[in-house]
Amino acid sequence: MQSASQANGPAGRTDWDLVDWREANRIVTNLRQRIFRAARANDQRKVRSLQKLMPRSRSNILMSVRRVTQVNAGRNTPGMDKVLVKTPAARGQLVDQLSTCQPWRAKPVRRVYIPKKSDSSKRRPLGIPTIRDRCLQALVKNALEPAWRLPWESNTTARESAEESEQWCDTQTTSYCSARARKMPST
Repeated sequence: MQSASQANGPAGRTDWDLVDWREANRIVTNLRQRIFRAARANDQRKVRSLQKLMPRSRSNILMSVRRVTQVNAGRNTPGMDKVLVKTPAARGQLVDQLSTCQPWRAKPVRRVYIPKKSDSSKRRPLGIPTIRDRCLQALVKNALEPAWRLPWESNTTARESAEESEQWCDTQTTSYCSARARKMPST
């Protein structure tokens, strides 16, 4: 009898160089648009069903690993485990790990102190998660973001939401964090 991870895991090892990125991106964009349309139609059952499907989607896993290990500016920053994923073989192995991972418990973040923007002599803490945790965060972000976008922009189409939501969330997160840092009392 096979174990659960072998029965439900990928058929073979992932060959990073043979991935059809256009197809993977199309599948993820389609799922995001379906989530957005279901949220706009106020079909909460379908939204939840699609949001559960999205993190298990192989294309979403591939796109999340690609974003974290190749596209993002923090791709060369290791987390607490000091692991960096730079080679195609290592990326394929990470995809295989994420395909079979069970419900996730985050590992501790690496604490780094960086200078404050307002006063260079003062320093603030910054937590850097592991590469695996960053990939899992990207997986979940792709599932939740299309439904969150709807209340703020009711006149957008599903395609606009899928294309613009990532940029919008990045700018809002940055402005929220900087505003929050200004309001926090200095110790």
